[in-house]
Amino acid sequence: MENIGVKELRDGLSGILKKVENGVVIRIMRHGKAVAELKPLMTNRKQLLLNNLKENDMLGGGSGCIGLLKSVKNRLPDGPVSDMIAEDRR
Repeated sequence: MENIGVKELRDGLSGILKKVENGVVIRIMRHGKAVAELKPLMTNRKQLLLNNLKENDMLGGGSGCIGLLKSVKNRLPDGPVSDMIAEDRR
């Protein structure tokens, strides 16, 4: 994800839209606070999943293409593993 200011957005809109078309998520900042995000419109479910994993910092490797996805980071469980197994069996 890339952060840019409003002035940079206004001055370079065409180039920024090309980045968004190529899959880059751009966060618009005003006075140091995030006010909006520009994301590509996706219809590919695999790419949507990959983008969601990226946004939640869950990718362990790869180059941004779903075919080269190496691993997904493990999240620490909130409770005992036995509870997770019991939940999975339901």
